[in-house]
Amino acid sequence: MEEFIQRARSQPRVFLDQIPYLLSANSQGVYYIPFHDLLFAFTLDGEDYLLGFLDLKKRVLIEAPSCDNLEDETLLIDVAEDIPWQGQSTKYAFSIYPVECGGGRAAGFIALKINVELDKAFHNWGAVALYLLKDKTEPYLQHLNQKFRVLDAIEVV
Repeated sequence: MEEFIQRARSQPRVFLDQIPYLLSANSQGVYYIPFHDLLFAFTLDGEDYLLGFLDLKKRVLIEAPSCDNLEDETLLIDVAEDIPWQGQSTKYAFSIYPVECGGGRAAGFIALKINVELDKAFHNWGAVALYLLKDKTEPYLQHLNQKFRVLDAIEVV
């Protein structure tokens, strides 16, 4: 796990407020947001930006027979109302990004995925991600516990 964290933290550093500029410049890639300890990646897929955030502070250990397809198996899709602004809604997905597996257990990080239409790239999606990670992680862990049994979930401060 520590090796993964070191690799993540060695990615090009950006500030949260730079995300709309990266999107508009189509600077696809993987970035590290040090102040929030987030890994951020995006790619352009047709008419949508596919955004991914990996919270390096939110670590989860679950019972799982293997890491094969674990991201898909732990996927929870939901909609946040009044995000990014009043009257708008944002569809998002949580999953576990596994880093270590074995002995019927998988350890990883909480991953957040958001698809953003090209004309909405100007919103501060980093701030949206922080809000969703703060406000929606607990319900996600409860959902995950029903399906997999969460053995440990910590937030490193």
